[in-house]
Amino acid sequence: MNAIEIPFGNRAERRAALAIQLGLTLFGALLMFLSYADGHVAAMVVGPLVALGGLVGGGVWRRRARVRRLIVEQEGLRWEEKGGSWAVPWYELAAVALAVSGGDKRSLWVHLVPVDPQAFAATYQSVPSTVHGHWIQLVDDSGGELLDLGLRRFAPQLYRGFVPHFSGG
Repeated sequence: MNAIEIPFGNRAERRAALAIQLGLTLFGALLMFLSYADGHVAAMVVGPLVALGGLVGGGVWRRRARVRRLIVEQEGLRWEEKGGSWAVPWYELAAVALAVSGGDKRSLWVHLVPVDPQAFAATYQSVPSTVHGHWIQLVDDSGGELLDLGLRRFAPQLYRGFVPHFSGG
């Protein structure tokens, strides 16, 4: 059987964020230099604020839109991301479940229940965890059906389906 890949993130959105980030930063720098030449003190303060807002806001937007992939395969789960990849074999897990958090922007969560929590935490330090266990938040809930299919196909003995989200959402 072939592995199922669920892509998250958006290259076009990253490019748009970079363009806005650079545009606001350049506009802020231009505003600062032009106001310095004219002696407008208020614009000299606003210019760096606009530039800083462009840098911070665009950086956050680009980080949220970065390209990532969750791969469900015969051997286990694999997460591929620049600077943060990890893989967990099925035999290390006692259960796997999915949850959808509510609110204005819904997001999908993967809940991993290890066979031995202490050994799992020591071995798989790159797998994200919260105070509620190993819950991995995905960007949105768009890959839920495909992830559900992959878990039913490759780990039917471990998969618990959709469970309530830990925050009650």
